Amino acid sequence: MAYKSSSDVRRSIAKRRKNRERNYGKYIPEERKRDSILADKELDWGTETMVVYDEGIKTPPNKVFIKKEWMLFQLLASICLVLVMAIIYRTSAPWTNEARSVISGVYEQEFQFASVVNWFDETIGQPFAFLPENSGKDTGSDFSMPASGTIMESFEHNGQGVIVKTAAAASVGTVKEGVVIYAGEKEEYGKTVIIQHADKSESWYGNLESIDVSLYEQVKKGAKLGRVQASEEEEGKGEFYFALKSEGRFIDPGEVISFE
Repeated sequence: MAYKSSSDVRRSIAKRRKNRERNYGKYIPEERKRDSILADKELDWGTETMVVYDEGIKTPPNKVFIKKEWMLFQLLASICLVLVMAIIYRTSAPWTNEARSVISGVYEQEFQFASVVNWFDETIGQPFAFLPENSGKDTGSDFSMPASGTIMESFEHNGQGVIVKTAAAASVGTVKEGVVIYAGEKEEYGKTVIIQHADKSESWYGNLESIDVSLYEQVKKGAKLGRVQASEEEEGKGEFYFALKSEGRFIDPGEVISFE
């Protein structure tokens, strides 16, 4: 290819322009006018011009994952809720008494863990990893004995539960399948375990020497919860506290469980 100087390029462009004017006369189409303007620029600068068309190229919109309006609404709703609660508890108006009682009832009512677990187990089939595999279902409504023994203090004595006398170091088992909602020390009953059952009832096991279950653990019927504490009144014997709670009140265990 022969080398052309800038002056040769200018003369070549000028020649092409004269030829176009001669061929089209006075009428020059729009496209030709555009080409002529570009050619003039090429003539002035002696360089080639690149035209870039950006039609059809669209910049994708930025994705907004969290809307500011929704966050602002949640913030305002939270502030309003706190203000309403403050007004209810700091105002002595008569209408706030009923509201306070309803709110207190909601906070004092225990969450029904056993009912939720039982519903998931029946509907979905053991969705939680902490649930034991192949957990047996409690097919009957009867309670099993927590431990073999005799009642040494009846329900009528305290109106809450019974004291059961057993063999020394006897194991205590749950009377029905459920979820552990308490496992720790209580002032009145010492080491205590509370089991919540699917029917929303509770079984209490107190005065234990040891606790072998953890909080929120699901236990089968008859599962070992701990061991009884040694009796202070009779050597070689043990004793523990046992109670049943249904619909918010304690019931006599002797009515549903037959102790020896």
